[in-house]
Amino acid sequence: MVVLAFVIQLPPLVLVRLRHYHQLNHFSATLLGLYFVAFILIIILAAGIYQRVDQRPHLPQSLGKRLRWVVGGYLAIMLGSYCLSTLNRMIYHQTTTANNANIAHLMSKNPLITVALCVSAIFLTPIAEELIFRGSAMNLFFKPSWLWAKVILSAAIFAASHANSTPISFLIYAYLGIVLAIVYSKSGDIKNSMLLHGLNNAIALIPLVM
Repeated sequence: MVVLAFVIQLPPLVLVRLRHYHQLNHFSATLLGLYFVAFILIIILAAGIYQRVDQRPHLPQSLGKRLRWVVGGYLAIMLGSYCLSTLNRMIYHQTTTANNANIAHLMSKNPLITVALCVSAIFLTPIAEELIFRGSAMNLFFKPSWLWAKVILSAAIFAASHANSTPISFLIYAYLGIVLAIVYSKSGDIKNSMLLHGLNNAIALIPLVM
């Protein structure tokens, strides 16, 4: 779990190297290739571990049921995040989390990073992080019946992996992790938490790219 939590931090380091290159050339194309290859390798590693430790029965999912989990989960995320973000703004005068501020800084006036982050945030990051923080973390340490212990551990590790400058910003990501963990656990299909994670990231990116 420590290895997985570490390697998921590596792809953004590649983008930091890309911030000085605004046009596609041999060097920037190589960095972009490394960025996406790193994500693919992480997904393969995390998927292999998840398949070995998966304790849950896989339940059949109709499209309607899957949509209910995703939409319902997003509404829960939106409500809880709004309340915590308002509290963060009132107490710490912070209008965005440090993690989102870092993303906005990377994307600022750099179309290559913007495209790379949009693709990874909507498609690759949800797959990798759900395999790591839900699929692996929730099956490695506790019995299947210990739901809340698994949910809290998963949420704590997930929040710690994101940049946080206040206790409430930590709680924002912990709350997101809790919702994703419940959707995964209760629906019986990690694809639902992946879709929910991707939807949440896609909507969060809108004000950053406008």
